[in-house]
Amino acid sequence: MVFRQSLLAVSTAALASSAFSQTVLLREDDPAPGGAPGFTISSIGNTAVNQTGGYACTLNVGDGTTSISQVWGDLSGGVGALIREEGVFGTLTQTSFETFLGISGAEVAYSPNCDDSAGSTGLDGVWLDGSVIGIEEMMLPGSTEFLSFGSRPGSTQSGEPYFVGGITDTVGGSTQGRALFYGAGLTQVYRTGVTYPNLPAALSTASVDFDFRFSANGTHNITPLDLDTSATDDGCMAIDGAGLVLGGTLVREAEAIPVSVGGNGEAWDNFDFCGINEAGDYFFTGDTDAAATNDEFIVRNGMIVVREGDTVDGEILTGAIEGAFLNEQNQLAYIWDVVQGTGNVEALFLDDELLLKEGDGVDWDGDGMVDPGAFVTNFTGISSLTVSPTGSVYFTADVDVNGTVLEGYFRIGDDGFGTNYCTAAPNSTGMPGVTAASGSIVVATNIFVLEALKLPSNQFGIFVTSMTSNPGTPAIGSNGILCLGGAIGRFTLPSQIVNSGAGGAFSLNVDLNAFPQGMGTVPVMSGQTWFFQAWHRDNVGLGSNFTDGLEILFL
Repeated sequence: MVFRQSLLAVSTAALASSAFSQTVLLREDDPAPGGAPGFTISSIGNTAVNQTGGYACTLNVGDGTTSISQVWGDLSGGVGALIREEGVFGTLTQTSFETFLGISGAEVAYSPNCDDSAGSTGLDGVWLDGSVIGIEEMMLPGSTEFLSFGSRPGSTQSGEPYFVGGITDTVGGSTQGRALFYGAGLTQVYRTGVTYPNLPAALSTASVDFDFRFSANGTHNITPLDLDTSATDDGCMAIDGAGLVLGGTLVREAEAIPVSVGGNGEAWDNFDFCGINEAGDYFFTGDTDAAATNDEFIVRNGMIVVREGDTVDGEILTGAIEGAFLNEQNQLAYIWDVVQGTGNVEALFLDDELLLKEGDGVDWDGDGMVDPGAFVTNFTGISSLTVSPTGSVYFTADVDVNGTVLEGYFRIGDDGFGTNYCTAAPNSTGMPGVTAASGSIVVATNIFVLEALKLPSNQFGIFVTSMTSNPGTPAIGSNGILCLGGAIGRFTLPSQIVNSGAGGAFSLNVDLNAFPQGMGTVPVMSGQTWFFQAWHRDNVGLGSNFTDGLEILFL
């Protein structure tokens, strides 16, 4: 099977992530977010993304004596900062967070342990920001049963929480079954003891696997399930409340894989990572009972599209898949061992493109450039790989930094800051001017900021924009290069800014609701791509110049 022909079934979103910037967002041993004196980052947990450019991760910080759990990132895709920290909420005191989390457009779903004022300690549960969704010992709605644990929290874009929880008939009792809970009302999507469509038996005590996924708006779900049978092989796959049937048979351990699905005489053996989006595109991974050299696989929309032993972007796949994630644009990222010399190394892919593998250099100082002496030694975390709507890949990894191994939280891609293109001509500083952006690319937030950098000081400048790029042509009457095409708009007064001091830079808070296009103004729409440059006066040659171009896809 040819991977490039079968795996790539994606939208028109940009896929050239290896050409995007690579940067570290957080590093072990950095000062703790929030500024607590003497506290540094001791560990980094799982990552999360939302549908409006937001990103986040869990982490622990400490001073050698005290450890504090936090959530860090930005829900609108801006500059990362402390979002949540252990706190006291009424009678409950949070103590530590599970590494898993989810983010909506405005809230964080997370799982802290809690102590209450009545003397109970270590109560496990799920919260949405400062509100309890479910906590150990609480009675389940409309039931005489109680919650015994809450784990793997997530959230839809609109803020509907979900998680796997334990069920018991005694307050504080041991877990007697599981359920996949959805929403603040704790609807039980799947639960122990129930037989669902297409399944030959009810679900077992360990019914719901921890590797479930919901689509962004909660329309679809996918999960491995465990059947209550006497067979050793009792796992199966389910989508939207029913067992998954492919080629006329249930996708279940020990069931023969139909030839129409990509089987070659083997049977399903186990199931692992999975994902689904609002369009109903899905994937799942696992093993067959074939030889160990080619038993690992990825199924995508009903077909085995790649398996162990195949070649992807010049790399031979081997061993186990260590993580995988499908975004709403049907882009699939995964971490899989590849053959290297006489051994194997882990490699990170986005669809059929290799992004990074163990031994490769990475950015460690946060400037977006690969640093000498900093290279990946291991991709870390459990299900810590995520992919944004624009195809930026977020992950955690151990990095050897000049002989010291530290963990980092990384992004490959340019969420929130665009992609620079078109080489600018040097100005009188001897350097080419640079266009940058900050704030958020989410139209609804309207906190988008343009920046022009590395310019001569005390010179007049303006920003210009278009919806068409230009690879770069000499600008008439200027020393610079024009990187825009088609109709070009300028930001009118009071948007024109004069540089001051020796900074050689100016910026503009852009009103996305009154955006220039030609001689008129129109609001920016989600899904549109715009291109930006800055024109500025200079005191050499023809008296003016341009920065490089910046491409922004707004969400």
